[in-house]
Amino acid sequence: MPYPAAPPTLAGEIITINRALKNPTVVQKQIETIADQQMVGEKLLTGRVTAQGGTVLYGVDTSMDLDRGPRAVSAGAEYPRALPKEDVDAIVSTTKYGEDVPLTDEKISREQWAGVNQQMALSVNTTVSFVDSVILSVVSAAVTQTHAATAQWSNAATANTFRDVMLAVAKIRNQGGKTARYNPSVLLTDFISAAYLTSDQKIVQNMPRESGNNIIQSGYFGRLGGLDIWGVPEDSMPAGVDALVADPKQLGFIANEDIQSPEYQGAYTGIQSYVRRDPKANDQYLIRTRRVFAAAVNNPSAAIKITGTK
Repeated sequence: MPYPAAPPTLAGEIITINRALKNPTVVQKQIETIADQQMVGEKLLTGRVTAQGGTVLYGVDTSMDLDRGPRAVSAGAEYPRALPKEDVDAIVSTTKYGEDVPLTDEKISREQWAGVNQQMALSVNTTVSFVDSVILSVVSAAVTQTHAATAQWSNAATANTFRDVMLAVAKIRNQGGKTARYNPSVLLTDFISAAYLTSDQKIVQNMPRESGNNIIQSGYFGRLGGLDIWGVPEDSMPAGVDALVADPKQLGFIANEDIQSPEYQGAYTGIQSYVRRDPKANDQYLIRTRRVFAAAVNNPSAAIKITGTK
């Protein structure tokens, strides 16, 4: 062995990885790609507002009707003026959520891009899962109307899953009254319940075989009765909620706060990232993701919980 030993060298792939990790734009693009495929809660509350100062004042609709209806108007007469019934004022404040996930030099050297992608996915998925749990907890607390399932969906002999779902939809539309015109378009449940629902023989035998929506062919839960079926891990569902039918366009909103930290990449309306070498100089990068937001439901009657499915 020659003395002194030759200096260590970096292989081309390792150099490429380190350059990429030092490029904040590249890292943020990868993080956004992963996050967009996972988010559920942010699709359930489609309204968006900016929380100036971290706080938003909003009204919770207790009634979707006006105080009067149209009247006959004589020639030259004044039109009657209808007023909405007063909302109940509520306030919501944003919270900053985030964490650092380490990416060691050993992992980069041994696993290369596979290790990098794994740690990025771990960081993003953990943040997305937490954000979803916060949003779904807010929705669960605000939505009080329920519909009891005919039987547990796992009981093929007695379950009537399609009727359960359609009655839940009907109750939302009735709750909306004459003016709200709710249009439920989403059924949210855990993966196991979604599997029981979409494999119900009463449903499967009536699915058109030529349709790309057929779960037998596609393997995806797809649509049922005009509803997109969203499956999530069981521990992501709020306690006591087996399934949720909702109108995402009217249910509520997410308030985002723009904290202008120069180190971060990404829009303040989504997950932001900050990647750096560990300041403790212990041979690793730190991948940080954060989300600054608050979730609010201002039309709780735009959703309903289905209970007793398991």
